[in-house]
Amino acid sequence: MKWANDIKTGIGKRVLASKLKKSNRHVQVCNLENARNIGVIYNATEYISFEIIKDLVRQLSDKSITISVLGYVDSKRIIDHYLYRKGFDFFSKNDLNWYYQPVSEVARQFMQEPFDLLLNLSLEEHFPIYYITSLSHASFKAGRYFPVDESLDFMIDIEKENQTMKSVQQEILIEANSMAENQEMEDAINKKTETELQLKFLISQLIHYLSILNK
Repeated sequence: MKWANDIKTGIGKRVLASKLKKSNRHVQVCNLENARNIGVIYNATEYISFEIIKDLVRQLSDKSITISVLGYVDSKRIIDHYLYRKGFDFFSKNDLNWYYQPVSEVARQFMQEPFDLLLNLSLEEHFPIYYITSLSHASFKAGRYFPVDESLDFMIDIEKENQTMKSVQQEILIEANSMAENQEMEDAINKKTETELQLKFLISQLIHYLSILNK
């Protein structure tokens, strides 16, 4: 029930706010050239997101950067294909307490790692991801702009580019949906295309600005 979820999330936010008051994190601007240890957190519920993040890791690994990836699956089950992926850790709804605080060991270790740079690549607001990002010991945190998100030091507002992305998405969907067999398949194609376009755009913008930041 939504009202119960809202109450639990509200309690989780108050617990988080209390912990943040005790935090003494020092923000230090870091660009991609100087970063040697990068953390990536994202919504791994859709498999297409994993494929895009995997390409990003491959791209950054060529720069002699150590990368740790944590994916949140908004479900109680982590798909088998995610298991035993080197450099990739995952947590799910089963790894949250009753007010949605991540309590798994991989989440705890990720928060405590002093990354030079943390990239939050979630396209939607998920409290477990927000919780980890907020309490992360990373020196510099970047990701998508949300009006009430205070966890990041550098943000990209992809809403400003929504019209352009929607035009591209529409062209892709016209062809893809013509081959869809039913409404359920068409909806899945729509969701996958939207996620792919937005996530790739967010990553490209972050890579661009974090490459020239503080130069």
